[in-house]
Amino acid sequence: MQYFNSERSLNTNVQLESLRRKVDGIAQVTSRNNTRQEEIEHAALRLSQRLQRTLDIQALLQFFCQEIASLVPCDSTSYQNLEQNLGYSYGSIGTHICQYKLELEGQYLGDLVCTRNKPFGDQDLLIIESLTGALIYPLRNSLMYQQAVNMALLDPLTGAGNRKALENAVLREQNIIERYDTPFSMLMIDIDYFKKINDQYGHSAGDKTLQSVSATIKNIIRQSDELFRFGGEEFVVLLNNSDVNSATFMAERIRLAIEQVETLCENESIKVTVSIGVAHFNKTECMEHLFNRADRALYSAKNNGRNQVKVAA
Repeated sequence: MQYFNSERSLNTNVQLESLRRKVDGIAQVTSRNNTRQEEIEHAALRLSQRLQRTLDIQALLQFFCQEIASLVPCDSTSYQNLEQNLGYSYGSIGTHICQYKLELEGQYLGDLVCTRNKPFGDQDLLIIESLTGALIYPLRNSLMYQQAVNMALLDPLTGAGNRKALENAVLREQNIIERYDTPFSMLMIDIDYFKKINDQYGHSAGDKTLQSVSATIKNIIRQSDELFRFGGEEFVVLLNNSDVNSATFMAERIRLAIEQVETLCENESIKVTVSIGVAHFNKTECMEHLFNRADRALYSAKNNGRNQVKVAA
């Protein structure tokens, strides 16, 4: 009987010890969970404060994507907004994906995509969603700012870049040339007899003609090339990494395409042609000299019968 009591006492002690270990384990898990939750809350607060300090959308997205990747972790985090042609990607794409369409008060803000090579757990998704909540308002503000900047650099009629945008682009291209020694060319494009269109059909027809010409040029030039409305019926195209031969070929493509375009205005079909001057950048000259040579080539084309391409000497 005494043995039984002793054995029972021993078993009770073992059970109590086991229970204590379980309690300690639960406490440790709870402590880790609390610590993890605090870490996430601090990250969300830090993220929110950091994101509110900048309107630079690339800086904003870079910090946000890196913060998510460090906490979940993810193999890659990316953002894309096709409407505004914006995107950012961090890391290498994994096999498992979670994707969020970001909206605020009915306004589309873009898509956030996280990937990694193992499935996302519920806790992972909660962390991503918690941090994404800190992104929404700063992202909207950055997009509105970016849109305002873009609009300030666009010709409102044609959607081409304006004179200020051209000045910025020329400075940027000059820095690229100095750094990488890449070829660079310029096209000066003028619509032939444009005044007659305004006089015969009215300014509304002239506006539609400008829009048609601009859209045609945009459809032909490469994504890396840039189109600007220089003034009136004159356009400028900057062709990076293009020698004189490729620039001349591009100019001929533009000329032929515009010759085929018909602009409809109040049941009238309007066809136009363009004259184009081509100038290839010479390392010994300045950008102003390049403009002057392209302009002289353009007027050579106009003085020699129009609807043709002339290359600057």
